[in-house]
Amino acid sequence: MANVQCDCTRRNDLGFRGSRGKAMRKKSKCDTAKFRRGADWLIIKGLKLPNTAVILGHSQPPSEKVKVFGLQLDMWAPPTTEVLIRYNLSLLFPEGNNELASQVSVCYRVKPTTLTSYEGHISLASTDQNNDILYLYRRGGEHGFYYNGVRQYGFPDFKTDIRLHQWTNYCHVFSSGQYTAYVQGKERVRGKITTNIIPLALNSTLTLGQEQDLLAGAFDVEQIFRGFISGVNIWNRSLTRVEVKEQAGCSTAPPGNIFSTDRDELELFNVLETLERPEVFCAEEARYVIFPEPRYIEDSILLCKRMGYKVFSPSTHEQNLQLHNESLQFADLCSSNYHLWIGITDADQEGVWRKFSDDSEIEPFFELTEPNGGDGENCMLMFLPNGLWVDTSCAIRWPACVPCEVTHATPLRLRGLCFSKEPETFYEALGYRAKKPYFHGYYGIMIYHVGEAKWEIFDTTKQKSIASLALASTSLYPVGRFKWLVQHSICNHVLATEIELSLSVCQNSEFTCSNGDCIPKEGRCDSKDDCSDLSDEDDCQVTLLPKGYRRERPPENNTADGISYLGSTVEVLRFMEISDVRRLVSVEFVIELTWLDPRPRYLNLRDTVEWNQLHERDLSSVWRPQLKFPNVLNGDISLLDEEVFLKRIGRPEPADFNDVRMDEIYPGEAAILIQKQQYSGSFACSFDVYYYPFDTQRCSILLQLSDRSELIRFRTWDAQVIYQEDLNLPSYVINDYLVLVTERGNDQTRYSALKVEIELTRRRKMIVMAVYVPTLMLLLIGYSTLFVKVSLMQVRLVVSLTTLLVLYTLFNNTSDALPVTDYVKMIDLWFFHCIFLLFFIILSHVLVDHLDTKGQDIVQIRPSNAATNPKEVVRVVRKPEMLMRVLRKYVVPFVSLCFNVVYWSILLGSQK
Repeated sequence: MANVQCDCTRRNDLGFRGSRGKAMRKKSKCDTAKFRRGADWLIIKGLKLPNTAVILGHSQPPSEKVKVFGLQLDMWAPPTTEVLIRYNLSLLFPEGNNELASQVSVCYRVKPTTLTSYEGHISLASTDQNNDILYLYRRGGEHGFYYNGVRQYGFPDFKTDIRLHQWTNYCHVFSSGQYTAYVQGKERVRGKITTNIIPLALNSTLTLGQEQDLLAGAFDVEQIFRGFISGVNIWNRSLTRVEVKEQAGCSTAPPGNIFSTDRDELELFNVLETLERPEVFCAEEARYVIFPEPRYIEDSILLCKRMGYKVFSPSTHEQNLQLHNESLQFADLCSSNYHLWIGITDADQEGVWRKFSDDSEIEPFFELTEPNGGDGENCMLMFLPNGLWVDTSCAIRWPACVPCEVTHATPLRLRGLCFSKEPETFYEALGYRAKKPYFHGYYGIMIYHVGEAKWEIFDTTKQKSIASLALASTSLYPVGRFKWLVQHSICNHVLATEIELSLSVCQNSEFTCSNGDCIPKEGRCDSKDDCSDLSDEDDCQVTLLPKGYRRERPPENNTADGISYLGSTVEVLRFMEISDVRRLVSVEFVIELTWLDPRPRYLNLRDTVEWNQLHERDLSSVWRPQLKFPNVLNGDISLLDEEVFLKRIGRPEPADFNDVRMDEIYPGEAAILIQKQQYSGSFACSFDVYYYPFDTQRCSILLQLSDRSELIRFRTWDAQVIYQEDLNLPSYVINDYLVLVTERGNDQTRYSALKVEIELTRRRKMIVMAVYVPTLMLLLIGYSTLFVKVSLMQVRLVVSLTTLLVLYTLFNNTSDALPVTDYVKMIDLWFFHCIFLLFFIILSHVLVDHLDTKGQDIVQIRPSNAATNPKEVVRVVRKPEMLMRVLRKYVVPFVSLCFNVVYWSILLGSQK
């Protein structure tokens, strides 16, 4: 039978000395321990243990059992500084001998049950001032120590898993300024100690489970150890690797030559002491919790999964008997003779039963008539009367309770409060309260059932209720996301307000569904339902705005001039109308603006920009640049479409373990805002048609920011214009397009603006065919009348006049298609030339007719020489015919040639 001791006195005969060398004697509180002298049992804090003698002192004979000390094991009680183990190492050395050791080895085993801020393992102090000769502690999973009063920061990688309810062996070896740490016999860290004093003064006071801020006192409830400690040994030499491995083994190991808890007489203050075989340190303990609500097998598996566990299966008869006896307390709730699911199956191979937890093969504890279902029955139930097993179909609609195997590989996490360390969010299903499993927080906060369907969060360290929750059904557990009612002000949440908390096994890389399921963060707000309750697509907010954010103020970036710059891209989609008569260009275009706003933070950004779209709520809350269009015609501008996206350019912030949903949060510098606006508008353009139809026009679209240029501007090096459609428009050809960053306004107020310039060249082929060719043909027709006989005056006049009228009509039609100008255009000169020639020809016909009617002929008489040219006749030449000949051979061709040379030289020269 195990030995138990509770020492509630500080014995003066141990020679304990204070910092001034005087004997100290303090009264110890012992109201938590009750003794009955001579009785068979000892009661400590409600624990009933056998009362037997304990052999202390160096003369104690070797034993196969080792001492195990339990410190502050009641998880529902607040931590106290009245629980510790102490030993005066100065008793081992002669008076005045400080025993300075340059080489010291410290080994021990611990099994924590509840964590504290600083889990103090071992503390050595010689005086009030020199109170940290050696202090070994763990903070969550991070280990640290003080050496001769100096905190050692050089070992940040010394971390271990938090192993509640599991034994872990530590060995710390200090060798002439070098430090080596071993965990479970394996080296974990090695390095140099940062200190000017290397030797340790072993002539000191040793305290286990507390940290001495003064010699043997000034304890702090934040620096205590709660759990079991055993096998504490100290040497004044460096242990070898073989010796360290021996200390971590599962058999009795050699004690320390300076100190050993298994050999030396200790001062115990409210400490539970037992004797255990060393094999217990390596024994695998089956831990489980029964959820006493009838469920089908698939629901039972899902429940255990949401707790981070799997359906439990006993491996031995003892474990099965223990499970059966424990389940009897829920016999009325499980309400069936086959009341408990067992976590094994032979679905893969008939007759070979394997555990759900690790897929290991197991021999079932069948009822006499079992198994009897063949390959149709692959699941297992426990028979209530005797605890044996019966196989059944996995598809059967049979409700039974379920035991879940408790592991710490994936602890439950309570998120939504303001914990400073991630392990403070860790929880485990541990025991029962009000016939329901309760959840034990690693740092002493409990979540438990208080009756009906109500649950409570209780802080055992302060003995205060934090929050309460009323669920819709008594079969539900507070796993998932729920609104809790605050019972005690915490984390800036005032009394009687609701806060959202989540309890789940989701890791920092996962999103917590409302029902407690976990999905990868990539599935959050991706327009696909990944959660079974569809909650991953709820509340898909993209922006998180800080307090004091004002959407009317542009961002302030860390630039040299303090100005925020916008990138800009104008994509011209199409030209809907180009009218030189109305002096406008109607364009449909998209303006894309990009900027960086470091003020907001962003949620769950994706690689694809289109998946990071800001919707109505986000659009109405963030600052966005506003545009004006100074040269828009009559306000004819329409916003057809508007979208704002985020482009991820950086990494997310470290995961906030207090975040309820575990959304991925990006700082403002990690994303660029992209605003795309599609406009349709008509813009004024000053058409210069002097060289029509061989003219080239330059039209522009002006876009001006509404905020002043000393606050925000367009970036000159990041402005571009895009046009990807056909360059050949119906009436024009686009020669070139460019964008310029400029400024508008006056001396007091300046605004940054974009000027998109488009160069248009008129398509002239049809104009040449419709204007120049017909006018040329008409001109030739008029010119041809100079070849008609003088006697046919009526024909010549009618044709000439008709040609002139047609030409004038064509001139009017052409002029109507052009804007009214106060200058003469080249096309006008062409018509003037043609009209003038026709007019001249008509006047020539009138003159010729006038000369012909007077009968004045020009007669040429030449002497007749019959001998030389007997056939020669004397011809008489008249004046009208001579005039017509001069006009058609010299005057009209010469005038037309001179005009065309000058005209086309000017016109074609303008194209260069």
